[in-house]
Amino acid sequence: MKIAINKIISVAFTGLSLAALTSSLADTGRAQNQAAAGAPFIVKDTDNDSPGTNNVTRIVTLKAEIGGTPPFTLQWKVDRGSGFESIPGATNATYRIGNAQISDSGLYSLFATNDFGHISTTPAPLIVTEAED
Repeated sequence: MKIAINKIISVAFTGLSLAALTSSLADTGRAQNQAAAGAPFIVKDTDNDSPGTNNVTRIVTLKAEIGGTPPFTLQWKVDRGSGFESIPGATNATYRIGNAQISDSGLYSLFATNDFGHISTTPAPLIVTEAED
């Protein structure tokens, strides 16, 4: 659907409020402006290959994809309840935890910066528990 600026358009949206439509269009406009300026933007949000809860020693892989003008500085961060902290050496779009421990539980997010701006992915929860007998 094309929407022309400065023209009055009457469109029927089933189940979508004008406020939601306006917000969605504003978000789309911001993303397009950032992309045009070269600022990083999220192509694929934080994803992990784990179920909701993981047993100790499981291998967990977190991934995200960033677009915009390279080069990017990428940094995975984790929030274990006291704010996001950088994970040493986790500077790629994929972060692998080879032997998950209870201490790895938290919210994980990829932070990306370049010369035009910065962005972070939606935090993804990771819960690690002792294996049940």
